[in-house]
Amino acid sequence: MSKLKRRALTATVLSLVAVGALSTAAGATRTVLIHSKVSIANHRGLHFVGRVRSSNHACVEQRKVVLFRVIENGPDQALERDTTSAQGSWSVEVSGFAGISMSHFYAKVKRRSEGTAGTIYVCQADRSRTIELGG
Repeated sequence: MSKLKRRALTATVLSLVAVGALSTAAGATRTVLIHSKVSIANHRGLHFVGRVRSSNHACVEQRKVVLFRVIENGPDQALERDTTSAQGSWSVEVSGFAGISMSHFYAKVKRRSEGTAGTIYVCQADRSRTIELGG
């Protein structure tokens, strides 16, 4: 087969593959990933505050945030939960117990997805930096 015929055959095959991919994509659900960022700060004592930020306001409000305590040689301990306000703010207060004031803490915002008319919007999960109390 000549070089010209091979190129023509390759171009035809690639065109058919592209048309097949487009027709499959047209009936498929589209997923839109939206970046989220959660922050943490120690307000006073064992009172923690933070915000969830995103380019899409729907990924800011009513997000579930969990405060974790870092545990050495074991799974981290989920302490408190909160739901963000319309501005993305969250706040939790932890009851004190032996050794907690010398711990490390971080927050996680959970992934959330909502679907409408063939498009699924996914607000991505995030983990804040780790902060240390009493250090």
